[in-house]
Amino acid sequence: MPITRFIPKQKRMSTTVGGMLILVGETMFLFSMLNFVLVTRIQYYNPGDAYMRQLFPNYLLFLGALAAAALLAMIFVYIFILPSKMVFSQQQAVKDERSPTHNLLMEVHRELQELRGEVDGLRQAIDKV
Repeated sequence: MPITRFIPKQKRMSTTVGGMLILVGETMFLFSMLNFVLVTRIQYYNPGDAYMRQLFPNYLLFLGALAAAALLAMIFVYIFILPSKMVFSQQQAVKDERSPTHNLLMEVHRELQELRGEVDGLRQAIDKV
């Protein structure tokens, strides 16, 4: 009994649903930033914990320190994490011939090498004549 019987068939649809999901996902980052600013105000002005007000005498200084920490984190991710993730995902994509695009590219590369060999052979034949 093949397992494919239990996998539902995909439907052909317009791009509206997928486009809306991508749009919502991209805008959630902006709402997350707004939420972060609101949470920082709660933390800074918390009457039960005055530590942040003692450490940072001004709210904007507190917010600037958090922005600097976020910038350092982004630089770290850009320099170290992102390249590692990209290499890993690319290696996983081509592992065990999982990527039809990579397989087709390799086939075209082999054909191009064959054509180069034939062109070189023709050049040598022409040079002899």
